[in-house]
Amino acid sequence: LVFGLEGGTCGTCGTDARALYLRIRALSGPPERMGALLDAGWRLPTSKAAVDCLLQDPKEHHFWQADHAVPVAEGGGGCGLDNLRTLCTMCHRKETEKQLRRRLGGPMSQEGQADIRQFWSK
Repeated sequence: LVFGLEGGTCGTCGTDARALYLRIRALSGPPERMGALLDAGWRLPTSKAAVDCLLQDPKEHHFWQADHAVPVAEGGGGCGLDNLRTLCTMCHRKETEKQLRRRLGGPMSQEGQADIRQFWSK
């Protein structure tokens, strides 16, 4: 559904992740795919297994995902399509890291709920 609305274009950086996937998929092998990904400024996965998978058999979900604009953990799970957006994998990774920092970084995990770590930090 989100793809039908946004066509695989990242709502944060504007990367046409679907077009990049199609371009990478059409290339003949790992060396050409690696070159094209680097030329596109794509940030490669951190594990060798994930890089190998991306280069050997690229899948569309390696390039873009549907994301909740308001995270499920912050009350965005019961929303409709208006809370979904397309993010390229790099922006999705950044958003997930920001969300994790918010959840783990403050003294309260959610409004009115104490973060249990505060009881042992003194």
